[in-house]
Amino acid sequence: MHRPVLAVDIGGSKCAAALVDGATVLAQRRVATPTADGPEAVADAVAALAREVLARARAAPTALGIACAGQVREGRAWALSPELLPGWHGFAIERALRERLDLPTHALNDGHAAALGEARHGAGRGRPSMLFVTVSTGIGGGLVLGDRLWPGRLGVAGHLGYVCADPDGPIAAIGRPGVLESVASGTALARRAAAAGQPADARAVIEAADAGEPWAEDLIGAAVAALARALVDVQTVVAPDVVVLGGGVGLNPSFRRRLIAALAAAPETLRPEVVAAALGDSAGLVGAAAWAGEASAAG
Repeated sequence: MHRPVLAVDIGGSKCAAALVDGATVLAQRRVATPTADGPEAVADAVAALAREVLARARAAPTALGIACAGQVREGRAWALSPELLPGWHGFAIERALRERLDLPTHALNDGHAAALGEARHGAGRGRPSMLFVTVSTGIGGGLVLGDRLWPGRLGVAGHLGYVCADPDGPIAAIGRPGVLESVASGTALARRAAAAGQPADARAVIEAADAGEPWAEDLIGAAVAALARALVDVQTVVAPDVVVLGGGVGLNPSFRRRLIAALAAAPETLRPEVVAAALGDSAGLVGAAAWAGEASAAG
């Protein structure tokens, strides 16, 4: 009998656990992340969630894959934004969940997991190289090069939200001024709308831009222009076969159309192909399962 992989996705607001077979999520449970209680409490909550999923499994999983927000390397996790996962300063997440669930365990960053999921089973399938970009609350992502995930030396490669969009902008939690996610993320759009006297979330800002509201057109125009510049820079250095765009903002058809229009101004040799992500919220779970399954198969 073919055996699935158990996958968990740990974020600052919610956690998910699922049994995954290739691109198919067989069972899934979600719960709010108890961030204020510290990393051990989060590990307890994730393990309890995983046991609920395992109780419905027809076959025992071969491994556990962990997609976790923040910097992840050598089985440990650091919160890049301390308010997102307070107390995560090198927390041994692999060991914590291996001890609780008694499975071979492999962890990676959640943006990298989503990138691998899209590369193996989504919009990047069949493409040897790919940049995945998620434009949502923040901006994350991951690189797949030569059909392999490229996490980089410190485990943050491909996180486009950390590139500099405005050198005179405010210092972000990562320690850089004017990073892209301070201009083009859903959080940035909502913050800038409020500052313009137009309190609205990112979706409402996009809808207002579509309706021809000048203030919203300015905000969306600035966001897609900054993102387009960053993607052209990536194309210059890496030239991935395709850019896969995900996240609540990135998957908005109007936002994507505006981004592609902004990219049309770039020279053809520096213009990336941009397509919509295919796996939605399941990308991180699918990618974490692929990461763990491949690592276990390699021994």
